Amino acid sequence: MKTKTPLRTRLLAAATVFAIATPGIAAAAEKLSVRLDLYPWGIHAAMHLAKQKKWFDEAGLDVDVQDGTGTIATLQMVAAGHVDVGQVQLGNMAIAAEGGLDLVSFAGFARKGDLAVMVDAKSDAKTARDLANKKLVTFATSPWAPFVKPYFKTAGADGSNVSMVSPTAMISTYASGNADGFMSLAPFGVPLTEKMRPSRAILLNDVGIAFPSFGLVTRPETLAKRKETLTKFAQIQQRTWEYIYAGHIDEAVDAIIAQRPNAKLDRTVLHEQIVQYRPFFDSPSGKNLRFGLQSDEDWQQAIKSMKDAGALKTGLQPGQYYTNDLLLK
Repeated sequence: MKTKTPLRTRLLAAATVFAIATPGIAAAAEKLSVRLDLYPWGIHAAMHLAKQKKWFDEAGLDVDVQDGTGTIATLQMVAAGHVDVGQVQLGNMAIAAEGGLDLVSFAGFARKGDLAVMVDAKSDAKTARDLANKKLVTFATSPWAPFVKPYFKTAGADGSNVSMVSPTAMISTYASGNADGFMSLAPFGVPLTEKMRPSRAILLNDVGIAFPSFGLVTRPETLAKRKETLTKFAQIQQRTWEYIYAGHIDEAVDAIIAQRPNAKLDRTVLHEQIVQYRPFFDSPSGKNLRFGLQSDEDWQQAIKSMKDAGALKTGLQPGQYYTNDLLLK
């Protein structure tokens, strides 16, 4: 006579087979919250493409990608433990660290300084001195904020010609002619204003203030406790940027639009922002570094230039600002 298998045993066996067949369901994905610098634009391409293609999911990561309200605000949220990771301007991270925020970068993608003043393409302004009497706008949590006074100091001015507006009002104020220029990021601002008011960029680097641009930051405590998770995340971003610049920019643009369907994004602007960022991905100290990797040489130059400009008073050693341990070499 055939013995009947108890119901509990049959259910456990079925559950085991199901878990083996679908391993992604057997274990819950590791949650990770990531705060971006601003509303959707080109520098977010790798984040949205990895989400769209489910590369995070395949690595067992449940990544919550949040839009931001400025680099400084994102740095504060990361330092306070409200989010795990921030994608921000790393030069501002150095200033925040001197101010007492406990932060470290574990990837640096846009390794050249990209801050600039965008002016009308027909403007006669070419230097900081030319801009000293122009009406300019930026916003309080912009990565430009700590550098306004140092920038204009080089022209013998105090920066009182710069007005703070909301992030969403900055472009419209400039486009409508109510400002002569706006202070933002060259690969962000020039494509964005091409249809409204064609512009060109005057780089902050032109007065000798240089520092690394966009990268990933977290708290040292988070890095220590969640190194394996952050390693997966960082290497996915590293490979995604390599994939994008290997001929897949249009695919990245599609992903941004798909991930933010209500943002009313301009495909041409996004494409051009990604294109214009490529030169900024090169390391100032050498072009052979793999995307994401940082160097002591770049940070030494950044610390010196920010100290010379008065944006940093003391400064840490380069290795205290970043680690390459999580990345592919």
